[in-house]
Formats: sequence, C-alpha cells, structure tokens
Amino acid sequence: MKITGVVAEYNPFHMGHEYQLKKARELSSADGIAVVMSGNYVQRGEPAIIDKFKRAEAAVHGGADIVIELPLPFSCQNAEMFANAAISELKKLPVNALSFGCENTDTNLLKEIAALQLNDRFNEKIREEIKKGMSYPNALANIIRSLLGEDAFNAASSPNNVLAVEYIKSIMKHKLNWDYVPVKRMGKAHNDISATGYYDSATAIRKSILNSQSGKINSVPVKSKEMLFKFYEEQDTFNSFKNYYELLVYKIIELGPDGLNNIYEVSEGLNNKTYSNVFKYDSIDDFIMSLKSKRYTYSRLRRMLLNILLGITYNDIKYFMSPNNSNYIKVLAFNDTGKQIIKMAKENGTSIINRFSDYRKYNLDAESLPLFKLTDKATNMYYVPLKNKKFNVEYISNAVYVKI
Repeated sequence: MKITGVVAEYNPFHMGHEYQLKKARELSSADGIAVVMSGNYVQRGEPAIIDKFKRAEAAVHGGADIVIELPLPFSCQNAEMFANAAISELKKLPVNALSFGCENTDTNLLKEIAALQLNDRFNEKIREEIKKGMSYPNALANIIRSLLGEDAFNAASSPNNVLAVEYIKSIMKHKLNWDYVPVKRMGKAHNDISATGYYDSATAIRKSILNSQSGKINSVPVKSKEMLFKFYEEQDTFNSFKNYYELLVYKIIELGPDGLNNIYEVSEGLNNKTYSNVFKYDSIDDFIMSLKSKRYTYSRLRRMLLNILLGITYNDIKYFMSPNNSNYIKVLAFNDTGKQIIKMAKENGTSIINRFSDYRKYNLDAESLPLFKLTDKATNMYYVPLKNKKFNVEYISNAVYVKI
C-alpha cells in the first residue's frame, strides 16, 4: 500500500487544500493520503479559527484518509521545528512519499537549498548575520543568493517553498527514502488578503470570516463550510488571538520580566520591552507592532506571545526535542482507507490513540506524559474565552470516523 504524507494546518480547510490532496494522490499514485495537522494552535502563532476535530473531519471529506495531530509545542514554533516534528510524526506511519504545496516545483533546486542549509558553515554565516541585527528570514535568503544564485534566492524567499525546503531537510536528517511530490500552488499568493476568487489564500479566507463572522464564506468546500458554521453555532464567534488578549496581559504581569526570560523565544532585552509595553496598548495587534523590529518579525513575535500564553519554556522545548517521547500518534479523523493505514502502523510498532482509553491499552499513563499534559492544558485554554467552554476535551473526545 503506497501512502503519501501531507503536512497541513487547514485553518480553515479550503479549495486549494482540496486541490492539493487530489493532485498529491494523482501524482504519487497513492493508495492513501495521511495528513499530519496542527491541533488547536497553528504555526503562525495563534489559536486555530475552529477546533482541530472539525478541521480534521473537513479534511477527510476533502480527500485525506487519515489526519493525525502535530503535537504541541511544535505546531506553533518556527518553520524548522514545525517541519521536523511533522516528519517525525509521519514516519510513524507507513509513508512512502511527501507531497507539499509550493511556488517552485523544481525538487532538485529545493534539495540543493536544503543540503546547503544542513552545512555547518552555512549556519555559522546565519548566526553572524543575525548578530548584526538582521532577521533570520532575511539572513537566510541573502546567504542563499550569494552561494546559489538568483533562482535559489527566489525559491527560498516564497513562503510555501520555505516550508518545502524544511520538509526536505528533515527527511534528509531522518535518512528517509521518501519520494517528493510537489504540487504547484494555485490561485492567490500565500498572504494575499483579497477574497475574490476560487482559490483564495487561507489568510484572505480567515480575514473574510472574522470580519463577517457568520456571513458569507467563499473558497471553502461544502463540508468545511458546514464545520465552520457548526463551530459558530456552538460559540457565537470564530476563534482568534484577539479573544485571548486579557489572558495574555495577565500572564505577562504574573511572570514579570524575570519569569518571561524562561519562556521560549523571549530573548534578552525583549523580556523588559514586552513587560513595559503591555500596559500601553488595548489590542494585540498594536502590542505586537510595538515590539516589532528588523530582528523580530511579526510571526516570531506572535509565536513568542503564544508561548507566553501557554507557558511553553526553554526547558519544555529542550525536553520535547530530545528522543524521549513514546512512539504513539494521536488520530483526529479517518475513513475506511485510514483504518487500513492504522492497521499497518500498528504492525510497525506504532501505538494508535483514537480515544483516551487507548493510552491504557498501550500501558501509557497519559497524565504522567509531558506531551499529554501540555496538550490538555492548551486545549482547555483554547475554550476559556469562548461561550461554550469545553473542558477535558482530551479525555472525552474520540477520533472522528468518516463514512464516505
């Protein structure tokens, strides 16, 4: 059975995602599509617009066969950590290939860029540029241009290609013999905010949804739209970081400058600025802009603030990056083909968690697992500012079986 893996956030699941899954299956001649998806918090550094189970269910209706969870804390960290964790999860399944959306489908060029970034001297150059005050993305792009030329620079500068390169780097580091199946991005650019066409960006769709709330939603398949409205009916709103600003202010005040120093991504000096500026602004967007500089990008600052909200420390990251976690996956949604993939994964020694009782089946004490404890805390936090507060979701929610 040939299984093609896909890394996703589906925030929300839209027409472009449906197209990618269709092309991934077609181009790789896959028997099944396995998706590893961010849970309730995403790589941009914010809560997902609707919860993970509804997004996963929409994805299975849209072409995936199984959706597993990309665990915290990596679902909301930088591209390198996000990609490496995603590949680590997918390799627990019998995956033979990885498909990814990108602007440049020249896999040889992408592999060349990935190999360069794995070179120790390259990383030394990056550190030298960052010390001069340059942001990581700009330092990365400029060094690639100087060493590999303009085509590589253009490829490395586009958002989807950045993730594609990180996936390839991770596959190389894990020494996996997977095929690469790039799918050319359709429609609007990654951060295009105009919602006018069939293949609008997720950024534009989120903006449209959040501005109109329960109004018209474009560029989203029928089932995904149904999941969006279902969440809205439950909560009278869609979710965004704006809902958490008061909680964030409280956390910053509680931690103080010294406590902030322990939070992942809070670098020296930024702790004091974060603490002093939080008293000056009434919105999270204004607060983030007050912290922004050449060195600290908007996305990095959002991830930092989410780490503060969730209490993710440098020690947490150090622990989760060490090879000490159980060989299990958390399934969010699946269909009949997904059942076959689950069976194969079990035969390969992977523990499958469809419901809380499954931890005991594999002799795992969930409440002593740091990964479960962090996920449980973060899931509870997800619902704190919402109308229908669903606590203990990690204990009572089962993977969604989709009969197609």
